[in-house]
Amino acid sequence: MFKRWGILIILGLLGGLLILTIPVLAANEGIVTGTIVNVREGPGQDIKAQVKIGQTLPILAEKNGWYQVCVHTGLDGWISGEYFSPIIKNITVTGNTVNLRSGPATTYKQEGQVKAGQALVVLAEKDGWYQVLSPQFKKVWICANYVEEKEIASSVKGSVVIITNVLNVRQGPGTNYPELTKIGLNERHQALESKNGWYKIKVNNLEGWVSGDYVEFIAETTGETPARDNVAPKEVLIVPLAAEKTFIVVDRAGKPEIVLEGWSAEEFNLIQEGSTLIFELQGPSTRKYEGKLERLGITRVNVYPRGEKVIVELDFNFQPDSKIGATDAQKKTLIRLGVLPISTKGLQNRLIVLDPGHASIQPGGGLDPGAIGTRLKLQEKDVNLGVALKLKTILEKAGAKVVMTHTGSTNLTLAQRAGVANSLQADVFVSIHADSGKPGVSGHTTYFYAPSSHNVLGAQRAQRLRLATLVQRELVKSGGRRDIGVREENFAVLRETRVPSILVETAFLTDRIEEVLLSQDWFQEKLAEGIANGLRAYFN
Repeated sequence: MFKRWGILIILGLLGGLLILTIPVLAANEGIVTGTIVNVREGPGQDIKAQVKIGQTLPILAEKNGWYQVCVHTGLDGWISGEYFSPIIKNITVTGNTVNLRSGPATTYKQEGQVKAGQALVVLAEKDGWYQVLSPQFKKVWICANYVEEKEIASSVKGSVVIITNVLNVRQGPGTNYPELTKIGLNERHQALESKNGWYKIKVNNLEGWVSGDYVEFIAETTGETPARDNVAPKEVLIVPLAAEKTFIVVDRAGKPEIVLEGWSAEEFNLIQEGSTLIFELQGPSTRKYEGKLERLGITRVNVYPRGEKVIVELDFNFQPDSKIGATDAQKKTLIRLGVLPISTKGLQNRLIVLDPGHASIQPGGGLDPGAIGTRLKLQEKDVNLGVALKLKTILEKAGAKVVMTHTGSTNLTLAQRAGVANSLQADVFVSIHADSGKPGVSGHTTYFYAPSSHNVLGAQRAQRLRLATLVQRELVKSGGRRDIGVREENFAVLRETRVPSILVETAFLTDRIEEVLLSQDWFQEKLAEGIANGLRAYFN
């Protein structure tokens, strides 16, 4: 996944009560118009993914009525134009109540209405009329006299300074767009405009987009970075649930806030389960919606009716700290979200042995590098050590006692690495690796080993499986890559340990995107946080 569009979405409610806002788009994007549509290896070839109606996808190429699109980070394929339409422009309704018609004239049958403020995407133009996608995802026509073109970007004066080791420059403002080039730490480039938390910059003779999460903007007039409190809040998700009842997610300079409109303090309930917030909102609704806001750390949004209530579930890649404000006379409530530190419950005084994979001293004096990246030639041993050291810091802050099998190189055999945990009678043993495989294979995997035929390991099967399952769950939440799952394999370090043990394959060095991610401190930190959260859940 992936990792971060700040987009505005409003999905339509059956019966025409509610309005629909389509994501803010660039000109080289299109929208899925079929209910469930196949994405194929090539025009008419094998299926490699599926997309749903209303999804917006960057267009890479067009051929004989087929469009090559990016479905998510690292995956592209072809979709039939029968079920997919390029977007010409974005418009907003200006008339109070405007008719939608089956054709581009008032003589055509009325197909519904939209109200002022409704955002729509234009698929075609004819004789002063626009073909648009209705709130019910039907192709209809609207008179151009009652709409205006929606501005989606703003110019900026200044430059950006890169604050991460390696940063992708992309063709558009989102991780789904193809990569143009890479830039590095402390480079400074002219900023041309900003959109949805991204900056368009000029790199030599190229113009491309970079995420605002990894740059510092320097205003031309003052030479200073704008303070977070001075950045205007931006509504990035608006979900009408019933008449005058709306659930809103706000981006306040990269931090999420929730706004509830239409409920008194007694009409809603907020429940937190780990990194998930669950809103129980009084009143019936037929609304169903699934999505995510990765840039704000929201990995899943799920809206669905349950009896006389509507439920909104938000999954985060951090532990949210919710502060509910007062509900005003207009039944509007602001909920600010902070970040809770990793709980020390369960980790206090636990003895954990960490084993950064590979880095064994070879007969010739060199170190076993492990897998080697195909793009940056990144060595696995360096990635493993980086993640392990970050994990050690997190665990020790939470009160655990951590022992490393090495901190850069070792003469220990695999059995002897496991022996460190055995001799210390550690609570758990965690071996950290980066994976390799065929091109296109990516994601997180966690391994355990506990054959029922083995007296010691078989007796620990439930513990080892639970440890692997919890770490894998939290690793996927934090790292955000594909969930390959929990697997059982006869690896030496797992076979030789006599305490609960796992081997974590954090991501693939042979994947062109994941190798770049593994090279960056922020991603290694995310992996470490995920493993730490899994260990904490295990000890709880």
